[in-house]
Amino acid sequence: MNMTDKQVYFHSSMLSAWSAFSDEFIGVWDESKEHLLYFNDAFVHFFGISQKDIFLKEFDFLGFRKHELTHDIKCLVKDTIQKNGLWKEEVLFKKKTGEVYLGRLDIAAFTFEGNTHYLQRIINIDNQRLFSENLFKEIKKFEALFQYATLPILLVNKLGSIILANNQALTLFGYTEAQMSTLKVEDLIPKEYRPGHTAHRSDYEKNPQTRPMGRGMELFALKKSGEKFPVEVSLGHYQIEDETYVISFIIDITRRLEIEGALRKQTAEMENAKKEIEKWNEELENKVDLRTQELMDTLTKLEKSRDELTTALSKEKELSDLKSRFVSMASHEFRTPLSTILSSVSLISKYTQSEDQDKRDKHIQRIHSAVSNLTDILNEFLSLGKIEEGKIQVHFSSFNLKEQLKLIVNEIANILKPGQEINYEHLGEAQVNLDLSLLRNILINLISNASKFSPENSVIEINSIVSDKSISLTIKDQGIGIPEEDQRHLFERFFRAKNVTNIQGTGLGLHIVSRYVELMNGSISVESVLEEGSTITIHFNI
Repeated sequence: MNMTDKQVYFHSSMLSAWSAFSDEFIGVWDESKEHLLYFNDAFVHFFGISQKDIFLKEFDFLGFRKHELTHDIKCLVKDTIQKNGLWKEEVLFKKKTGEVYLGRLDIAAFTFEGNTHYLQRIINIDNQRLFSENLFKEIKKFEALFQYATLPILLVNKLGSIILANNQALTLFGYTEAQMSTLKVEDLIPKEYRPGHTAHRSDYEKNPQTRPMGRGMELFALKKSGEKFPVEVSLGHYQIEDETYVISFIIDITRRLEIEGALRKQTAEMENAKKEIEKWNEELENKVDLRTQELMDTLTKLEKSRDELTTALSKEKELSDLKSRFVSMASHEFRTPLSTILSSVSLISKYTQSEDQDKRDKHIQRIHSAVSNLTDILNEFLSLGKIEEGKIQVHFSSFNLKEQLKLIVNEIANILKPGQEINYEHLGEAQVNLDLSLLRNILINLISNASKFSPENSVIEINSIVSDKSISLTIKDQGIGIPEEDQRHLFERFFRAKNVTNIQGTGLGLHIVSRYVELMNGSISVESVLEEGSTITIHFNI
């Protein structure tokens, strides 16, 4: 063997060794003989053909494409390679099984012993396409949650520049999305307050915390039209890669101030009327009973008017308190999933290699979980809003309770922790007359809670009893239990027991459950022992 043969042998051996470790298809096409001179074992995975001789016989110069190429196109490809030294394209390949995938094809030409050869490499990039499509869908979900929030929301960076504004904010201030993106937050504040606000923003940046803005102060905002109006603002914050962002929830309180002003005016009028009555009583004592009665009628009307305004203000304050608690809860509960989404999106862009797919899948799952958490939180607030506005209608119907409970148990099985089991037993007749939709929401919430607050490898017991006079349902878990002093507050709005502060939740689930039970004329109770579990019982009289 001379030196040239040794070199050829060495290079051939090196090519075989290198391509054996690659998850890409590597092949060398001999132009003179019009067949593959060399190819690695990846052909089985890429083309679905297990026998080398069949693959070698059927392989064409540009592979097994979904769409066949004409002879002229193949000549064009070869001419391009000869002129530029390289051919690159993304193309759909079709396996023998019929499966189609997106691949990147690289071809380079070289000459050996006077003959032209083509070194070909194919990389499967179908996962990158699917990843991009899935990421786009998850981002669209987040945008929908942000845009359809019922409160105006602004996202501001540490320089005061407005990064995002939802549709409610654009409508409130009268700007388009493009116009809003060029503004700083001070542009939405009347000129006389801007210098002070810049200083307040600087102080907040040094010590950020979730709180109402301008406590004890009158705050005003400025629309594009120049109209100034009163507002309440609540602030939240989060950090991504040492960059601080502030979320502002804005409430227009013009209507509330109008009601408060009207109440003050009516109160002053009532006081004046009382003084006038006292004066006339002193001057006209024991005179003109009819006149006295007329004055008393006036007082009664004023009292009635004051009661009506007081009731209106009470409802407005209750709504304002609900909005404030929503803002506080939302800024806290949204912060973690939003930070997860933003951090995962940032990290995904850094994983560009095919071997990073597991890492990309991990962050995609984190985004999916975070969006799911945001959806659950918003659904709870929407349900509460419908209840408070009296929009929940009860529709009684006859159905098989046992069958429906089995369906619910099968649905819940997918979210149980590892090793958790549900044991369900039924006694008595199966046919009942209740609102099936409300009952499903009640049971799904209670069983999900039982799973969430119970350890792995535990048992959740569900019992239903139907008699001639009543329907009873019990859900018993082996979870962390509820402190005795917290049990009497368990069904109150936004209440969470002190031993679950580290577990995600809004404090609305059991409140909504109790209201649904009341709508069907039922009752709900709880028995619990710390570290031993809880039993929740629902009772309906027939």
